[in-house]
Amino acid sequence: MSQKQEAYTGDGLEVQLNPQTSKLNEALVAFQKENFATLKDGKGQYGSYATLGAALVASQPATKYGLSHTQTFNYQLMPAATPEGEAAPWQVLTVLITTLRHVSGEQIESHFPFPLNIPSRGNPIQAFGAAVTYARRYSLLAIYGLAAVDDDADSLTIEENKPKNKKFEKKTGISRTPVKPDSQVKKVEVKNNDFMTPAAREEISSKITDLNDLDKSKVLSAFKQEFNISADQISKQHITLASHGQFLHQAIEKLA
Repeated sequence: MSQKQEAYTGDGLEVQLNPQTSKLNEALVAFQKENFATLKDGKGQYGSYATLGAALVASQPATKYGLSHTQTFNYQLMPAATPEGEAAPWQVLTVLITTLRHVSGEQIESHFPFPLNIPSRGNPIQAFGAAVTYARRYSLLAIYGLAAVDDDADSLTIEENKPKNKKFEKKTGISRTPVKPDSQVKKVEVKNNDFMTPAAREEISSKITDLNDLDKSKVLSAFKQEFNISADQISKQHITLASHGQFLHQAIEKLA
């Protein structure tokens, strides 16, 4: 007679179905009002996708609301599938645990189990590393409630709240967009694949918001043309790279 074997759940894998997280929920709502997606900045065999770097950049503004996250591993012992009557050997199931934390001490978890057999044509560690990267970006976007979108996702664009039909008077002799000498945007080393820091992104977004409608249209039209963006409207989700920040910074400077 074969003995029935139960899966062993290690410490830390218990899932709390209804955690009391009112403060975390409030912070997440505030974050999601301003952040809803990240752009697909990578290209693979099956199309474009959001890289782990893009997911991290998209989630970093959450720190403004007291939110942070960790991604760690845990393990379960699982009986392997065997023919009836044979003793089942144990297999190790790796689980990625993504924890969303609030400064109040509240937290929620998401568990991503890896397949027991990860396909590998070469180094098994490299294959596992690729699987980890894949799991991290999907888990990260999921726990923050973010989507990965193409650059023409007009329906997902959030417009800034601004008064309609408001006329702006041009003030002669006064720079409408003062430039700080120690601006963080200037300090960013420009490389095509470098992401902006959250602080630099917020700074340049604020500068754009402060422009009048005519100047804002000029700057964003030039931005779309420079980076071949087909979306009708530009949001903060389109401004991710250091090269984006430098271009916008220089375009705004030219208006002065």
